[in-house]
Amino acid sequence: MEPIIEIKSLSKTFGEGQNQVEALRDVSLGINPGEIFGIIGLSGAGKSTLVRCINLLEKPTQGAVLFHGRDLMGLKEKHLRLERRKISMIFQSFNLLEQRNCLDNICFPMELAGIPRKQAREKAMELLHTVGLPDKAKAYPVQLSGGQKQRIAIARALASDPEVLLCDEATSALDPKTTDSILKLLKTINRERGITIIIITHQMSVIEQICNRVAILDAGAVAEIGAVEDVFRNPQSRAGRRLVSPAMPLPVDESIPMARIAFNGNASSDPIIASLTLDLGVKVSIMGADTRNVDGKAFGTMLISLPEAEEKKTEILRYLNAFDGVTAEEV
Repeated sequence: MEPIIEIKSLSKTFGEGQNQVEALRDVSLGINPGEIFGIIGLSGAGKSTLVRCINLLEKPTQGAVLFHGRDLMGLKEKHLRLERRKISMIFQSFNLLEQRNCLDNICFPMELAGIPRKQAREKAMELLHTVGLPDKAKAYPVQLSGGQKQRIAIARALASDPEVLLCDEATSALDPKTTDSILKLLKTINRERGITIIIITHQMSVIEQICNRVAILDAGAVAEIGAVEDVFRNPQSRAGRRLVSPAMPLPVDESIPMARIAFNGNASSDPIIASLTLDLGVKVSIMGADTRNVDGKAFGTMLISLPEAEEKKTEILRYLNAFDGVTAEEV
């Protein structure tokens, strides 16, 4: 499959001389048509700079950004503006025009494109229905909640009939329930309209819930790229392991025998600890856990107490390691 967006050896530096900062270095990745692609990293990893380079809001210092195989870096301003209409963007801060009501906010990009007013308003009303806010046409941004503002921003982004939707930390200012509803809306838009979505985030939960593939950025470079499930099951980079399954410190009382259990894709509905207790007649305490549910499969680690008796320890570890997608070892 030909990538809809391909980034080749892209670097971006800010400043000069001793004040020069390398925000991105030699980034290369391809994003396929119709997928939801995640870009994640810790603060300062270069995520937002990368997304702004994709639509050339920031001009890369070197490298290429290809859209349908055409290098955007080589286009004249007029042609670049036309291509940018096919790559819409939504932001953490919504960026709505406070002096315009919701309907007029959605109409704004159509006005810039020269679409007749009546046609633009009809389409804006359709988009209000798409994002679930048909009753907010005459409301102003100040009258909306954060989730409603982001829905209007999504409707405005769709007004230009984009092929790609860039989401720069689009849910990081929202509470978990609202985040969940926005992600479901984006999945629906992706499924029904076939729009390629690129998610920039520092939240692993967002990647888990919505993305097909993910690229992990670390210090301005790509640490690894892969299917979300593969990266969660077996991260290959140090940055990936730090994001997917942070190391859990051992309890202060080191005299307690313990086992670390790694969940690498077993069914999240499997009651492993409960089964252990019932089948072997032992009681264990969960000392710490960092697990996630990705498409009905469990990933992460758990720390449990072990009995003193060596035979029982061996029996417990053998029992746990018999589960598909589970490994256990004494620590």
